[in-house]
Amino acid sequence: MKRCAWASDSAEMLVYHDKEWGVPKKKVSELFECLTLEIFQAGLSWSTVLRKREAFREDFFDFDVKKISQFNEKDIERLMNDESIIRNHAKIISAIQNAKACINNDLVQLTWEPFDFTQMDGLNDNNKDDIKEFIKPYVKRFKDTGFKRVGPTTLYSYFQSVGVINDHEIDCFRHKELNDSFKA
Repeated sequence: MKRCAWASDSAEMLVYHDKEWGVPKKKVSELFECLTLEIFQAGLSWSTVLRKREAFREDFFDFDVKKISQFNEKDIERLMNDESIIRNHAKIISAIQNAKACINNDLVQLTWEPFDFTQMDGLNDNNKDDIKEFIKPYVKRFKDTGFKRVGPTTLYSYFQSVGVINDHEIDCFRHKELNDSFKA
């Protein structure tokens, strides 16, 4: 069975590729988890994030935006002292700010509405400048609604992870499965 080249980096990556990446998600908690993890991943490998994912779920109350939006200095200190997650003060602050942005905005609508709630084929064969141009209006939209640390790379990766953009390689078995299942 043919997969995307990156999927064979580890057992965790293989499972993530086969079961989750690019599968359309339309629950706020799932979307918020993906966005938060993409932000924490910036500058690190995705396998690092996957290894720490369960700890993130525990520390961030299964990505419940109402609970996270109420985090205070004590919560920030708790997270900064937890070695089981990625401890980055700016990224922790952005998670809290983004949870507050979710309270004031419909993350499902914000994510899917510009695409008419339909998955699109990705731009993985295009160059980085094309992708950066494509993603600019979406970055602006997220930032205008109060989201932090949602630059072009992070937001494009988020769209890939939540299934807005199907960027599985064309000959990967998941590319066809996802296209077929979304059209059904």
